[in-house]
Amino acid sequence: MQQQTAYLSEWGNNTLDFSKKTPSGLPATTHFIVSAIIPANPGAPELQTILDAVSQRHFNGGRIDSDAVGNDHNRRKAILEDLDEIDFRIFALILDKRQLSGQGLRFKGSLFKFMYGLVDRELFNIYPDLEMITSQPADESFLKGFIGYVQQSHIPNLFNESAFGFTQLQDSLLVQTAGFIAGSLARCYDETVITDQRTEFIEVLKRKLLTIKFWPDAFEHNLANPPVPGPAYDPLLAELSVKLANSFLQRKSSDRALQSIDQVSCLGYLLFHFRHINPTRYITSFELMEHVGARRGKNVSLHYFQTKVIAPLRDAGVLVASSSRGYKLPASHQDLYDFVSHSNTIIEPMLSRVKKFRDQIVMSTDGKLDILAADEYALIRKVVD
Repeated sequence: MQQQTAYLSEWGNNTLDFSKKTPSGLPATTHFIVSAIIPANPGAPELQTILDAVSQRHFNGGRIDSDAVGNDHNRRKAILEDLDEIDFRIFALILDKRQLSGQGLRFKGSLFKFMYGLVDRELFNIYPDLEMITSQPADESFLKGFIGYVQQSHIPNLFNESAFGFTQLQDSLLVQTAGFIAGSLARCYDETVITDQRTEFIEVLKRKLLTIKFWPDAFEHNLANPPVPGPAYDPLLAELSVKLANSFLQRKSSDRALQSIDQVSCLGYLLFHFRHINPTRYITSFELMEHVGARRGKNVSLHYFQTKVIAPLRDAGVLVASSSRGYKLPASHQDLYDFVSHSNTIIEPMLSRVKKFRDQIVMSTDGKLDILAADEYALIRKVVD
């Protein structure tokens, strides 16, 4: 894969005592977020043009700053939609600090060391050759320690060109953009700033999603109110779908084979959409192929997508429903029937053609030649008979 550049930022504080405020007087955030944006071409003139326009239009030419927008949710959504014009992908780690009790992570140092490993593993699994750029971090920040961790873990050489760079925040609109996205994700997950408009933010951000890693990765409903259990939504089936998907991702996330990377990319997108946007919506082949192609830096064909991505996922036991509307993880009995019905529209005509083909040969040879007589065709022969 080609070398990529990631621009990193962070959101949240390291306070783990939620009964106290930080030294600055702010409440302890419930989550800590690390975000990175990976532009398709960091040096493209149009990228700088769009970022300059966003800065002028929404910040009077100043920093692209999430805190400056605060709770003006309409303004935030407008900025996210303007940023959507840029060709980049989003990586994020979202850690729920409230779940750290009993994990040996009740201290800032342990918390950050744990997160270093999570961010490093996820980013370098996606891009083995990665240059990372961030602002000059403060001494107490996550990124300050993460820089040292990366420099020790990824020494640049002929086979791994990983590097970490610094830039002044006011001089890097891309680092500012990463910070704005981290702040926007906070409005979707952190209890101190969460907003009812979060689904609108996620709907825009998902277009750029590379991967979002949640810790802990327990089953949760989508951001909107979970569907009422009934014919359109079976919680037990939904939980099974997520469990099987997560099992595959855990087994395959470190596999560097290209097809495995594409399968993980596709399934991760299906899973994120299912859990955090809409578990009832199908996703088109085009949308999934676009996501897979963006991660690998090269478009994939429909034939490749169907035979090397979707088919192996199903062969591995992942539940992937399909219909004329696209693909999804199943959450209802209807999703299951959709898959069977869609498969039947392909299987039944093919079997009918095989039967006609066989019958013609049998009649033409007075029964001397049966093209389904071989052992490898026993199942087809049984069905046709």
